[in-house]
Amino acid sequence: MFKRRTLIHHSVLATTASLALAIMGGKSAEATPTISQHLADYQDRPNHSHQCAACCMFVPGQPDHCTMIEGIISPHGWCKYWQAGPADTCS
Repeated sequence: MFKRRTLIHHSVLATTASLALAIMGGKSAEATPTISQHLADYQDRPNHSHQCAACCMFVPGQPDHCTMIEGIISPHGWCKYWQAGPADTCS
């Protein structure tokens, strides 16, 4: 059984490792979206030729999602953080 001090120590190590990866630009297996669809002005339709499927933050799959925006994302959607590029390649 772990002691409280050991659990705190492990939590600090895990947090430090995550921050180090983020600072060095490493990608984790599952990026954690940070912005709500509402705050990103997400819509489930394209903005002219701009759509999620052509954004570098879009991650296709079942269900589709985005590395920045929370929730299920339509490949035909759009938000104000849209960036051109192949899917899941933003650094």
